[in-house]
Amino acid sequence: MVWGVLLCKRPYIASIKKSGAGHMGQFADLGAQIENEHKALHVSLNQLDTAFDVLPGPDDFKNWKLGLLWQLRDFQNQLQKHFDLEESGGFTSDMTKIAPHLVSKIEDLEEDHLKIISDLTHILDVLKSIQHAESAKIDRVKCRMEGLLSFIRNHESAENAIIQEAYFQDMGVGD
Repeated sequence: MVWGVLLCKRPYIASIKKSGAGHMGQFADLGAQIENEHKALHVSLNQLDTAFDVLPGPDDFKNWKLGLLWQLRDFQNQLQKHFDLEESGGFTSDMTKIAPHLVSKIEDLEEDHLKIISDLTHILDVLKSIQHAESAKIDRVKCRMEGLLSFIRNHESAENAIIQEAYFQDMGVGD
């Protein structure tokens, strides 16, 4: 969702807007809203990429941990709202109407949302339990975080591929 190479350059959104075709115009408005969400989430993702680059010393650990906890909770909230927009805001239902043969792939993406939130909750719980800067748990949290960020990027890439397939093949947009 947030994190693909195509994030800021989604040519199908511009093509849909130009087409002005019936429900496509409505979908383009939703698509533009989702694209804006992607950009905001992308900023958060890039910040999280560097969260463990410089670990604090013992004196700064509590402030570092609290700041990271808050950053992760904000990110989790952003993700939840974004997933709500996609799942309940009409994006998913529009996609399944336009490309019914992609329903299984779309459902897989929705299941990814559950995994992403669950993994992020686990990371938060473990991070919250860490009491000092020298804890071995920090390495485990860092590893989990790297895995989650990679999963999110792969999810975004899969989502982009589905959207492109639905619009470029099924609707002929961009021809």
